Amino acid sequence: MIEQYFPFSESQLKKIEQFYEIHVNAVLNVTAIKDKEDFYRKHVLDSFLLFTERKNILKSPVCDIGTGGGFPGIILAIMYPHIKFTLVDSIAKKCKFVEDAAKELGLDNVEVITSRAENIKNRKFATILSRGVAKTAELLKFTENLADKRSVWVLYKGENAEAELFASKITIVKKHLEWQNVRYDEPIQRTYTIIHHADDDSRLH
Repeated sequence: MIEQYFPFSESQLKKIEQFYEIHVNAVLNVTAIKDKEDFYRKHVLDSFLLFTERKNILKSPVCDIGTGGGFPGIILAIMYPHIKFTLVDSIAKKCKFVEDAAKELGLDNVEVITSRAENIKNRKFATILSRGVAKTAELLKFTENLADKRSVWVLYKGENAEAELFASKITIVKKHLEWQNVRYDEPIQRTYTIIHHADDDSRLH
């Protein structure tokens, strides 16, 4: 089902299939979704759908905060081999899983860091991703050390996206940020919250 949304090569499709098999056979239960169709829709398609329409947003280097089982970071690294991805999680077992998976898949554009986001020093990222980790206000606070004036946040949200943004209003105003929500109801249900600095919207179109 994913082929209709992106011009995947045969090699990329094989790697995604292989990543599915890695999950199914993993000793560590990093995802409850084992059904292949659900995995492809709820994990794979969910990871990349926004970027099929907003191609300019995803710029290198990218940081995936709370990568968990490697979503969206591993999927996007397969799709965009020219972009450098740093996958961050505070749980060492999950980091070991995605690090081993990246090596098995031959992804030399992936690094994995076991850390809380706020403890990472001397690193700046053009794109900061986070899927189902924390509320918007908390994420902006946790990642302020990773961002500069060119950074764009893409936060994978659900039905409470607007409420979370309202709760983040003080931070957004203080840091001169702007935002927009991109909502999908089909083929998945997802709201992507895009946050950027007010004087830089060049990547949003």
